[in-house]
Amino acid sequence: MPLRRDEALVLARYPFRERDLVVVLLGRAAGQLRVVARRARSMRGSQATATEPLAHVRVSYFERAGSELATLDEAEVIRSAFDLASRPSAWAAGQVVAELALVYCQPGQRNEPAFRLVERCVACLLGGHEPAAVVGYAELWFLRLGGVFPELDRCGVCGAALPAGSRWFDRVEKRFVCAEHRPTGGASRISAAGVVWLQRASRLPLEQVGEAPPEDVAGWLAALREGFTEREVKSWRYLRLLLKEGGA
Repeated sequence: MPLRRDEALVLARYPFRERDLVVVLLGRAAGQLRVVARRARSMRGSQATATEPLAHVRVSYFERAGSELATLDEAEVIRSAFDLASRPSAWAAGQVVAELALVYCQPGQRNEPAFRLVERCVACLLGGHEPAAVVGYAELWFLRLGGVFPELDRCGVCGAALPAGSRWFDRVEKRFVCAEHRPTGGASRISAAGVVWLQRASRLPLEQVGEAPPEDVAGWLAALREGFTEREVKSWRYLRLLLKEGGA
């Protein structure tokens, strides 16, 4: 069993046997990885912090050929996300980002851009960034990294530049279209404010996108993701409830 080392983000953890945990990591080099943390359920202090969701850690682990689970050797905390626990909507937003990574990142496939995206999202949440803005940004960029985000500023049929203002999206062909090629049915309208948000989030770092996406854009991004992945992100429900109630 070779010993491997990586920098990773904790996406989730689950009880395993009597005292162990299965920890799901997103490694900078390894991609999505599941490790068994022996006796982790009885650990305290820094050892316990290293398996907390959203923690940024350095890990070493043993990987057995043909096994779905590696064995954690050591974990050192680079940055804890524990402070998010005092801000429910920020914590919930972090869980949405982590679940998006679980949906998009395939086990054993290196995906450093996704690692950087999740790391930046958690850092911004810790810095007090608007939770809905972070989640909207993550939704958009996971679609872009997956190669399924449509061209925003040109018609997907004729290639003509689309004018400023609202956009029509062909839900069947999954592309933005000009007025001439707008289908008679199966089209969604994205508001002008929504188009501006998408343009900003596509071009700027998260730190410069301070506002949440308009409601029509948030729904459109979720529908586009569900159509591509065929999976619901369940943690979204709790975040929506908190945002509706004004959770801090």
